[in-house]
Amino acid sequence: MNTHPPFPTLSAVIPTLNEEAGIAEAVGSLAMGAPFLEIVVADAGSTDATCSLAEAAGARVVQCTRKGRGLQIAEAWATCRGDVLVVLHADARFPAHGAAAIQGALAHSTVPGGAFSMGFSPATARTRLITGLNHLRCHITGISFGDQCQFVRRSVLDSSGGFPPMKLMEDVELSLIMKRTAKPVILPQRVTVSPRRWESTPFSQGVARVLFLFFVYLVRRKLGCSPGDGSWYHKKYYKRMPPETTE
Repeated sequence: MNTHPPFPTLSAVIPTLNEEAGIAEAVGSLAMGAPFLEIVVADAGSTDATCSLAEAAGARVVQCTRKGRGLQIAEAWATCRGDVLVVLHADARFPAHGAAAIQGALAHSTVPGGAFSMGFSPATARTRLITGLNHLRCHITGISFGDQCQFVRRSVLDSSGGFPPMKLMEDVELSLIMKRTAKPVILPQRVTVSPRRWESTPFSQGVARVLFLFFVYLVRRKLGCSPGDGSWYHKKYYKRMPPETTE
C-alpha cells in the first residue's frame, strides 16, 4: 500500500562554487511556473557574486561548512521542508513543467525517485555521443548521474541515513539507494546542460575518466566496500581541472 503523500512538496537544491555566470538562470528555470516549496543554493564559499545573484533570483542561500558537491547538498537538505529533494547542477537548466512531471511520477506509486533525460546546449557531435552513452547507461544499469537532475523522496533518504555526504559519486550512491527501495524512473523531459566541463579536458580522456570512476565505484560497492566520502574519486576526476570549476 502506498503511504506517500499524493501530491508531494518539492525542495530544490543547487550546489555552487563561483557560479555567477549562470546561477540566476538556473534558479530562474526552477522558479518559472514550478511549484517548488523552496529553492536553496548550497554554496561552498564563492568569492564572486553567486550568492547575491541567487538571492536576487529568489533562492535561499545556505553557506556550507564543507566543500564538495554531495557534502553541500546534504547540508542544505537538512534545512529543507519538502517531501522530495530535487538536485539541479548550476550549469543545468530545469525543464519546463518538470515539477509537474515529478509529482506525476510520484503521485500514486511506490517509485522512490528518479531523474530526467538530458541534453547539451549547444549540442555538438561529441556531446550528442555523450548524451547517447548517458541514455544507454541509464537503461542498462538504472543509474542516473547528477546532471540529470535527480529527485528522491524524503522517506527514502531518511530510511537510508540521509543524503550521501560525499565529495563526488554522491549521484551514483543516490541511485543505488533508490534502487534498493524500488525501480527509479527516468522521465522523458530533458534537462539542458552546459558542455563546459567536457571542454576543459580532451574528449576521449574525459569519457574514459568518467567510465573508469563509475565502474570502479560500482565494483567496490558490489564487493561490500563502504562508499566513503568520495575524496579519492574527487581527486581523480578534478586533477586536471582548474580549482574554480570544482564543486
